[in-house]
Amino acid sequence: MPRSKPFPILALAVLTAGCAGTSVIHSSYYNSGYTPGHVQLAASGDALAVIRDNPFPADRNNAGVVAAMQERNIGPKMHFSQTERPDDRYGYKVVLDFGGDGYGYGGICQAEPTPPASHPPTDRIWVTGAFCVGDTLLTEANGSIGEASGPTDPRFQNLVNDVLVALTPPYDPNRRNDDHCRGPGC
Repeated sequence: MPRSKPFPILALAVLTAGCAGTSVIHSSYYNSGYTPGHVQLAASGDALAVIRDNPFPADRNNAGVVAAMQERNIGPKMHFSQTERPDDRYGYKVVLDFGGDGYGYGGICQAEPTPPASHPPTDRIWVTGAFCVGDTLLTEANGSIGEASGPTDPRFQNLVNDVLVALTPPYDPNRRNDDHCRGPGC
């Protein structure tokens, strides 16, 4: 199994976890095949946004969550649509699943969109995000926010931003920099 490396935002999130309304990235995973070049290709047109169990019932068509996703990543800015592009040769997509379903390795990339929840959230909002090419998982991140009133709430937008940044690092998280490696496993 490919090795996962911590993302710098995780340290900041842990330090600020006690602040009300602060999003927290709890974990991240990077497939050994991920490179920043994937983000470049995904940004060359609209990438597919797959929204599952949107926590806001009033956002019936998931347009608010998709709007919160636009250009939130580092590097070439990704644009999202809920419709697949007919000319997309690779099938890049980002899945945001607010339902907490457990997936086997890469299973989230095969997930279909679902309708929004029937009731607004009363507790933390949890999300599992995945950056995929077709049905292949490139990166995955899990995060949460204490409260948010809707997809335009800045707290929710910060959560989506933090997840997208964790999903699309502008460096290869699997590449070793042996010049600075001093610990076990280097």
